[in-house]
Amino acid sequence: MSTWTTPERPEPPYNPIDERTALEDRLEFHRTTLLLKCGGLTPEQLALRSVPPSTLSLLGLVRHMSGVEAWFHAYDGQPDHMFFWDYVPGSKNGFEEVDIAHAADDLASYQASVARSRQAVAGRSLDEASPGEDYTLRWIYLHMIEEYARHNGHADLLRERIDGATGE
Repeated sequence: MSTWTTPERPEPPYNPIDERTALEDRLEFHRTTLLLKCGGLTPEQLALRSVPPSTLSLLGLVRHMSGVEAWFHAYDGQPDHMFFWDYVPGSKNGFEEVDIAHAADDLASYQASVARSRQAVAGRSLDEASPGEDYTLRWIYLHMIEEYARHNGHADLLRERIDGATGE
């Protein structure tokens, strides 16, 4: 893989049809924003750290969000899959131990995690609690939008440090 592709990112409507559509559209906007920040970069660039002692990198953010998507996975009743922090000694969140040789696998894992999330909650009520938890699907959508927005701010700064690209 020489560089990651840059996805198209449509702007969510300003007047959504309903609450569910608004939450889904805004979350998709943020998911795509993260990939947009990675678009056109090489694995080496994706693995660059921000500033010491921080372990943040764009590749680490993608890996982290792959695991954070598991908030939705609880709804499908399928077994959890192994996340990066499960098999990398000392890793807690996917930021550490990024390996440029696995950048394509990390992207594929992220995309599979997002696809699983979409499928796991399709048609479910926003009031439905996550199995074994008190969190409703509505709360999880809001939390995920918040999580992506926070990390997309990090991604914007990382991207600017790599090649000067800012904004959108």
